[in-house]
Order: sequence, then structure tokens, then C-alpha cells
Amino acid sequence: MRAMARAFDFLEEGLIVLGLAFMTVMNFVNVVSRYCFTNSFSFTEEITVMAFVWVSMLGIAAGFKRSSHLGMSYFVELFPQKMQAFMALFSMFCSVAMMAIMIDEGIVMVEGQIMLGARTPALELPVMVQGLAVPVGGGLIALRALGAGYHEFKRLYWGAGSPADPTGGVPRCQE
Repeated sequence: MRAMARAFDFLEEGLIVLGLAFMTVMNFVNVVSRYCFTNSFSFTEEITVMAFVWVSMLGIAAGFKRSSHLGMSYFVELFPQKMQAFMALFSMFCSVAMMAIMIDEGIVMVEGQIMLGARTPALELPVMVQGLAVPVGGGLIALRALGAGYHEFKRLYWGAGSPADPTGGVPRCQE
């Protein structure tokens, strides 16, 4: 199970890195073509926007995995540690509920794109390729939020270094 999780982490992070590199190259090619040939390649903008949407969704999921999203730590740390654990569960519940709404609305959006046969202007790719990032990304984010919330609850409720602590007392930034 851990090997599969590591493989998924590697795939997720690899896709983010490749997507960012791809967007950088596409934008560079577009700028060079604009200044050297006084004409830009219109397809690079379409591809870059599609890659940006996918990379953003994958990046949000990766952020949940590392618990690196902004939180209200000043407010939360005013409470006893056991209460903080339940606040972590509440935060996880809110995140998953929001992602459920996003998945539902994303599916409706993609269905509409399919029914309309919407295509991009330059490459005539189905717009649903970009739209699928919303429900797929929402699902990945929900899974990561569940995992992060569960681990944060265990860490706060039972304490760092306890047998129930998945990090074994290792600070989160060193995982």
C-alpha cells in the first residue's frame, strides 16, 4: 500500500513539474515567435491555459498532502490540543464538502461542454479536456484533504511520537 502511495505521489509531483516546464517552454516559444516573426502562435496560449488549469488542481492536492495551505493557526492554537484535533476534523469536513460541490458542478460543466461540442478556437481540442480538471482535481483534493485531516487529528489528539502518530514524531516539513 505504501509503495502504491509513493508511486501516486511521484506521479502527481512529476506531472506538476512537467506541466510547469511545459508551460514555461510554450510561453518562451510564443514570446520568441512574437518578437522574431512578429506573429505569435495562437495555439500556445490554449495549451498553456489548459496546462495551467491541470497544474493548479494538482498543486492544490499536493498542498493538502503536505498540509501547506494557509490555516488559522493563531486562532486554533488558542484552544487546548484535543480541541485543536476536532477543529482539524471540522476543517477536513469543510474541505471535503467544498470539493463535493466542486465535483458536482464540474461534472455538470463538463456535460454541458460535451453536449455543446465546445472546442478551442486554434487547435479545436474539446474544451472538456480542460473542464475535466475541475471534477478530477476536486476528487484528488478531497482525497488529500481526508488524508491530511486524519493525520493532523491523530497527531493532535494522541500527540507527536505516540504509536498512533504516523510521522513518528518527525516534524511535518521533513516528511
